[in-house]
Amino acid sequence: MRPQTQRIARFGLLTALALVLGLIDRAVPVSALLGGMLPGIKLGLANTVLLYAVYLMDRKSCVALMLTKVVLSGFLFGSLSAILFSLSGGVLSLLVMLLIRKRPESGAVCTILMTAAAEIYLLSKNPHPQGEMLITVILIGLAFAAGIVILALTHQGTVTPVMGTSLAGAVTHNIGQVLMACLVMNNTRLLISYLPALIGIGAAVGCLTGIVTDRVLKVLKLKPNV
Repeated sequence: MRPQTQRIARFGLLTALALVLGLIDRAVPVSALLGGMLPGIKLGLANTVLLYAVYLMDRKSCVALMLTKVVLSGFLFGSLSAILFSLSGGVLSLLVMLLIRKRPESGAVCTILMTAAAEIYLLSKNPHPQGEMLITVILIGLAFAAGIVILALTHQGTVTPVMGTSLAGAVTHNIGQVLMACLVMNNTRLLISYLPALIGIGAAVGCLTGIVTDRVLKVLKLKPNV
């Protein structure tokens, strides 16, 4: 098969996979499991496809895949507003992942610092968290611990660089969406009321997508292009 034909076939397969995983994302009621306190939260399984592309495709193909995924999933499963929010998160996260993919430890370090700041902020506002807030605090704490573990394992070469990049991509995806929400709603309070929890949960989701992508690369015996 010609290289150009291989690239087209791979692009089509990844696009289809991203749409299927995006549909699964919407079917899992993560927000409901958290008591509805963070509407719009998803597992982010579709992001594993983009993470895969960051390490195995060229930059132009990554950008095209991200745009295709956002537009098609928005028209098929969402709305124009969904496309806007997904695009803001997708652009920021892809930019960050492409920038740090050769230095994934920096992604883990940034995630550790952001989750620590988010945890301190939430505990300062809620010294004795209960209910849904307690769940959020626990998730952010777990994401903080996972970031430290992934940083150590990545530094030792025990896991592929994908893990650190996944953390940074997931967190910045949520940051991009919150920044867009602040712009659309003209409400900067979302940065202090909504963003801390999304940083922690984004890091937790980033661990999940990183593990999935790491295992896929190992099973397929594909070496990340760093």
